[in-house]
Amino acid sequence: MIRNLAIFLAIGALSSGQSPAAAKPGKLEGTVINSVTNEPVKKATVTLQSMRGTTNYSAVTDASGHFHFDSVEPGQYQTVGYRDGFVPSLGNRFGPMIKPVTVAAEQQVSDLTVKLIPLAVVSGHVLDEDGDPLVYAQVMAMHYVYGQGGARRLQPGGFAVCNDLGEFQFLDLEPGRYYFMASTRGQLERLPPNTKYAGPEQAYPQTFYPSAAEAAQATATVVTAGAQINGIDFRLRKAPAFHVRGKAFDEDGGPPRNTMVRLQGSINRFPMANARVRANGTFDLPAVVSGSYMLYLQSPKMLAVHQAVEVGDHDVNDVAIVLHPEFEISGKMRREENSAAPARESRMGVNLVPTEPGRAAGSPVNPDGTFTLKIMPGEYHINAMCDAGAYLKSARLGDQDVANGKIDLTQQSVGVLDLVCGIDVGRLQGAVQNENGEPASGALITINPDDEHRNRFDLYQVLRSDQNGRFDYQDFAPGNYKVFAWEGSDLNPQVLQSAEFRKAFESRAEPVTIAPGGKASVQLKLISARDIEAEKDKLP
Repeated sequence: MIRNLAIFLAIGALSSGQSPAAAKPGKLEGTVINSVTNEPVKKATVTLQSMRGTTNYSAVTDASGHFHFDSVEPGQYQTVGYRDGFVPSLGNRFGPMIKPVTVAAEQQVSDLTVKLIPLAVVSGHVLDEDGDPLVYAQVMAMHYVYGQGGARRLQPGGFAVCNDLGEFQFLDLEPGRYYFMASTRGQLERLPPNTKYAGPEQAYPQTFYPSAAEAAQATATVVTAGAQINGIDFRLRKAPAFHVRGKAFDEDGGPPRNTMVRLQGSINRFPMANARVRANGTFDLPAVVSGSYMLYLQSPKMLAVHQAVEVGDHDVNDVAIVLHPEFEISGKMRREENSAAPARESRMGVNLVPTEPGRAAGSPVNPDGTFTLKIMPGEYHINAMCDAGAYLKSARLGDQDVANGKIDLTQQSVGVLDLVCGIDVGRLQGAVQNENGEPASGALITINPDDEHRNRFDLYQVLRSDQNGRFDYQDFAPGNYKVFAWEGSDLNPQVLQSAEFRKAFESRAEPVTIAPGGKASVQLKLISARDIEAEKDKLP
């Protein structure tokens, strides 16, 4: 009788729209501290970001750096801290992978510590050859960053302008290794067109600290957390300067409207000079010192690249550059023929990532498998996402096989991009041990494809070992890989995938071959944080 009554009450609750009792909330509290001084950070904003995309929470620390959340829905969260003058605890350029915090029903999580890295201050002067200040000279703090597949490029990390005493100051630099670069256009930029000069033209070349033309010959400055560095002083010296002149055309052969022409270094890739294209299509870029450059033509919606421009000991005239509009490339993504396996998840999409700095193109895949991409002419890497449980098995552009991941779209008549997703995925299992032979929990596992497929960004994988030092991934594309295990929670996977960085650790990787539909197992030795830091210090 009692059992029947319980069933009756349960049915009544469902029919009345009531849901079973939700799990009771938990609590979480902790402290935000300065990672250098260990002092508490007041007025810092702390957010709990749900790993499942449900409810998020936010709080502000008190005078003792303390924060608390009194009613937290059970689940996994990332704890993120923000405060002016500090690097956010998540999302800085080092790419830390913060371990999630689990809050169980009615559990109180205490003594959580969030460390914020203080920003650094760097100052100096920019002077001319006579020691006079160069007013409004610009200084950039450049650092190397790593993209997909470990590709490295130099990128601005900060920007400052000199005052009337030639002084500059960076107030908010993240820790890192920087190459400071000074530049100035002087009086030449403010002179009217077609000005004739009383003597040979001169200009100040872009100069890396202390006096190098290229970053490769420059002195790197290591900026530590919270540091105050003075004395980054430049003494710029004039060099002979020349003009790059020419004419721009739109796709119909006429002068383009509302268009700029830009010259940038072919190695450093920093803007060197720019000018507006005149109504008749002509342009004149003054104050260009000897060197190798790339010429860009830019409108609000389009960008075209001319061939390399070499400036020697005289003006370069009669350069012609055509503004190419973006064009469409169509394609189709499909599962391999005779596939009876259903798609587990609809997440199909296609991205084309330019091999040179530029704009990527991406598109979701329509239900019928078709897609359309709007791109600029150039070379790209294919980054395709198939359904869960599938991988990019083949790729053709017209009659050309591009399964190695690199695609040439410098011409507009390129054909249809045909992508086939295979379902004969493999499985990789493994375990990681530290130098004492103990299971290494929380190790970062990077899996790199062989050299033939190094341009296939979709084949690079990043995993974490569990509390027992084990890992298991079921959706691998068949092929040959090298597997590494790294110690540390704040590692940047893209740095670890750099061929330059990995070279020192190749002997400590484990090769593995995953057969179609097969399973492979691998035992890994942990690469220590000590060895990682030693090798990172050797990077530019």
